[in-house]
Amino acid sequence: MTLTRRRREFLYKIKNIYKDTGAPVHYITVSEALGVSKWTAYDILKELEKEGYLHSEYAVSREERNPGRSAILFLPTLKAEELFLKEKEEIDHMEEWQAAREKLLGIFENAKGRSSKKIIDDLLKEMPAIKAPIIISAYTIAVLIIHIQNLGAKSVKIMRNLLQLAPKPDLLLSLFAGTALGATFKNMHNVINGRLAEEVGQLQKYISEFSAQENKLLVKFLIDALERTT
Repeated sequence: MTLTRRRREFLYKIKNIYKDTGAPVHYITVSEALGVSKWTAYDILKELEKEGYLHSEYAVSREERNPGRSAILFLPTLKAEELFLKEKEEIDHMEEWQAAREKLLGIFENAKGRSSKKIIDDLLKEMPAIKAPIIISAYTIAVLIIHIQNLGAKSVKIMRNLLQLAPKPDLLLSLFAGTALGATFKNMHNVINGRLAEEVGQLQKYISEFSAQENKLLVKFLIDALERTT
């Protein structure tokens, strides 16, 4: 079964209660915390158990209303912990991406009066310390756009029109990278030519490995960056 938003809500509630108390959680505790019936809570928690996200165990109830009766309690499994970690990493990844995206777009907005060579040199110097492939790719795209911008408004317009021919995000990114690199070769010295060619080669590799969503994020960045060059 798919882990729906509703199931996810119950799973995270179990996680938080278990973290606070250090003890397995009764389904009635979950029902009261989420404002649902105890039977709804029980059914959903049992579904999560079948999917491997929860483990159940029985214990003697200490509640005054049911003293001595057996009670079923739930706690997260390793599979659930792995899910929590993965989703946290994805959130951190998106926050890191948004910060890098805004930084790079800000460069285009504040580029007037600054040396394009200095901007490019600074970006290339920062890249070796970056670990996330999608952010490395955004830096490479930014460097290519700055070179295209140096060729004049006509070159930027031609690039925009050319990108409309690509039907898919990965094809659009590959088309941009190859075309931009070819257009800039005549205007750079050999050292930068070699370094940028390496980065574009790595970009092409990343594009082929990225998910559709990651390529869409890069396309949106590319389009927004090109808009800021005018």
